[in-house]
Amino acid sequence: MIKIINSEEFSYFLRINRNEIIKRWMNKSEVQNVLHRHSLPVIEKNTHLFYQFCDCYISVIEWRATVSECQVKLDFLQLLNNYNVTVPDLFTLITKLKNAIEEIIFENGNLSFALQREIDSLTLEMGNDLANNFEILTQSNQNYKSENSNLLTEYKKAVDLSNIVSKTNPKGVITYVNDKFCEISGYTRDELIGKPHNIIRHPDMPREAFKDLWDTIKAKKSWNGVVTNMKKDGGQYIVDTTVIPILDVDGDVVEYIAIRHDITELEETKQQLRNINKAMKSKVDELYSMTNTLEQKAFKDNLTGINNRENFEDIFSIEIARAKQNNLPLSLIIFDVDHFKLINDTYGHQAGDIILKELVGLIADHIKNGDIFARWGGEEFVVLTPSTEIVGAHNLAENLRKLVQAHTFSYVEKEITLSFGIAQLCDDDDKKTLFEKADGVLYEAKKNGRNRIEVYNA
Repeated sequence: MIKIINSEEFSYFLRINRNEIIKRWMNKSEVQNVLHRHSLPVIEKNTHLFYQFCDCYISVIEWRATVSECQVKLDFLQLLNNYNVTVPDLFTLITKLKNAIEEIIFENGNLSFALQREIDSLTLEMGNDLANNFEILTQSNQNYKSENSNLLTEYKKAVDLSNIVSKTNPKGVITYVNDKFCEISGYTRDELIGKPHNIIRHPDMPREAFKDLWDTIKAKKSWNGVVTNMKKDGGQYIVDTTVIPILDVDGDVVEYIAIRHDITELEETKQQLRNINKAMKSKVDELYSMTNTLEQKAFKDNLTGINNRENFEDIFSIEIARAKQNNLPLSLIIFDVDHFKLINDTYGHQAGDIILKELVGLIADHIKNGDIFARWGGEEFVVLTPSTEIVGAHNLAENLRKLVQAHTFSYVEKEITLSFGIAQLCDDDDKKTLFEKADGVLYEAKKNGRNRIEVYNA
């Protein structure tokens, strides 16, 4: 799975895989062919220089050093020059080193598109810098200069061997395509030469992308981006594309060279991963929603939506401990609906449920934010009032009693009233004793005629 990797992780990753990168690089058949073709001996001194150059390259792509700061490159180029290594072979060595690094990164799931683009860009910068230094060497070596008088042409040949390459004139008419271009597009060379480059344009590609491309290359700058092209048979392929303007001695554009890497399989894999991630996110969201619902059901009363008895008892214990630790008052109000059984018997349990929900909504709107409101069971409810002495609790209960008595409820024509019992926490109280005190005076309120408040008095 592709993952985002930061610069510190990336640097560490390259360092611990350095030996494997060099081993893969040196063992590539193209690298071996270069060494054999020019009889460049694989002796300790030369191998050490290859290792140093690899470290230089790694330092550049992990952003620890710039190309200009890489001094070992001059010794490396001199070694290649001593054995008459050609410019195309030089770029083969660089390209295969880049490939070895990308293989290691990809196998470990770190090769994102942005990282690959960065490596390509830095490799191109390294190539240009090496080309400039090669020019200096050619001034002191006439044989090498005559063999490589056209450095850009040789570079094109090297790139042509391993990439999808095309050239157009300044108006975008195709003047050259290599075999790989024909192979992936399905067109023959004769079908492409002389045609506008948009012959392979995919209809799904936005026009803005091509406007940016033309604005960039007309400004004599290289452009890089991902392009979806269309094959002759209507199929599509995706390429990481770099378009380079070629200038004459006067600085005018004479042609454009487009170098592409086929990333169709990589992009399809990335899309599959995006689809999998999307499906997983949807599933996680669904599970989260289910978990949240289950948690709500565990803590809330199914009918009224306020705290249920189990959750209230947990909160009750915590508030008692907090009140005692901080020497704060704490009062408990217990109330129930007077003659609620008669309401159920007269109007039905469905009507009774509706009345209870209306009652809870009415009371919830008229208690303090810090008060804990819960359904104890049936038509009996509790309100725990932290930092509130018995007088404040009594005032709250009286307001609630009057509020409910004055309210017109659904289904019933007569008024609905409440009976209250109130007790304040004492030093020797626990949850059980405080509740028993409030519950005891609630019984007294009902016995004394209902629709009233009784306060526990020690």
